[in-house]
Amino acid sequence: MSFPRTHRAVGRGPGSARARMSQRGATAGAERGATTALRSVGLLDVLHEYVCGALGRAPYIRTPFRSLVTRPVEKCGLTAATLVALLAAAGCAGTRSAPKFAYSPESFVLAVWARAPEMSAEDLVVPFRVSPAMVARAKDITAGAPTDWVKAELLMQSLTDEDGFGLVYNAVATSPPEVTVERGYGNCLALTSIFIGLAREIGLTAYYVDASDRVNDLRREQGIIVDSGHIAGAVRTEKGHTLVDYDGYVSHYRTFKIIDDITALAHYYNNLGFEMIFAAQQADETVPWQQIEHKFELATMVRPDFTLAYNNLGVVYTRLGDLDAAAAAYRTAIETDPESDAAYHNLGNLQMREGDLGAALASYDKALELRRRNPYLHYHRGLVQYRLDELDAAEESFKKAIELERDYLEPRNLLAQLYYEQGRVEEAEKVRAAVQRILAERR
Repeated sequence: MSFPRTHRAVGRGPGSARARMSQRGATAGAERGATTALRSVGLLDVLHEYVCGALGRAPYIRTPFRSLVTRPVEKCGLTAATLVALLAAAGCAGTRSAPKFAYSPESFVLAVWARAPEMSAEDLVVPFRVSPAMVARAKDITAGAPTDWVKAELLMQSLTDEDGFGLVYNAVATSPPEVTVERGYGNCLALTSIFIGLAREIGLTAYYVDASDRVNDLRREQGIIVDSGHIAGAVRTEKGHTLVDYDGYVSHYRTFKIIDDITALAHYYNNLGFEMIFAAQQADETVPWQQIEHKFELATMVRPDFTLAYNNLGVVYTRLGDLDAAAAAYRTAIETDPESDAAYHNLGNLQMREGDLGAALASYDKALELRRRNPYLHYHRGLVQYRLDELDAAEESFKKAIELERDYLEPRNLLAQLYYEQGRVEEAEKVRAAVQRILAERR
């Protein structure tokens, strides 16, 4: 699904870190005295860190496939994968009336083209298609396994064992199985896809699992706020449905949602879009927003109700300067999932940028109903309250943001400014001193 365009900006869009830093006039009152501690942090188009005072903050980018192994290196060893018996597997295909969750590679291609006949052969990927050589290796590794449980455990361990496939984890490496094996690394979606593809080829029944109830957090990367979740796999053995995950922490899991292969493909495209942003920013290159837009659109082609991609399209349109299309994308995200806090947050940022402070506050309030422990959201809400001269409320919002993220400089700066304006000089100086300590620790 695409949205009507009014115009596009050339180069970096108004939501980029550099552009945001030039938009100071829009929120001058909120930024007075804050420049000494500003670094590229940004507003929420949940794609960026929230830039202090800049109403064009980056949008929320949701990348639901992040492993719990979050070491910031390109190649790092995975902890041993874990098999955990699932107490309940929602949506498992077991009756004739149940929806289809698992496909063969051939039937998957037909199903995708039935949903998205306009998709090119070049764009169509089968995330779980494994090569004959990989299958032969998996059969050799699991030969003689007395039960499906043992077979699944041997296969699971082989992905990361040096004597098996020897793969390691990389947070931003979404790729099909053959590419992942050739590189020697992949992210949770890539590694899970290999397990699922091989498991099915050796006679096991395996599915993708959305375990975002366990892993769903916000982090700031290169001026982007990344809202990420977690993908795992499920395999059916004589012990029932069993979770296959690559981290080893079992006790934190509460709920799981088995997802179909086509939804996994939507996540695949969504991840690719984010990774293109991340790669360009890491290399200090111009972000190819039109190409990224295409990746997110592919996700909505195969799953027209895929909320994450609509939210991320809103981010792209904001960066391209098409705010009408961005607003439409955020509203579509909310329609497909009324509990999308990221879409409400990004819509609020857009409304704040356009000067509709009442609407922005209402959007932030709704987002907070859905996700209370979001420091960036509390900060942005405080900015609106500050501009509305609701200083007591702004003070509380800034304090809450600081409580949730100690090193978050922007709310500290604005809190100090608020204290100065109220003549509370001693309190302001204490906040300023804390800012200086944080800066000193970073040097």
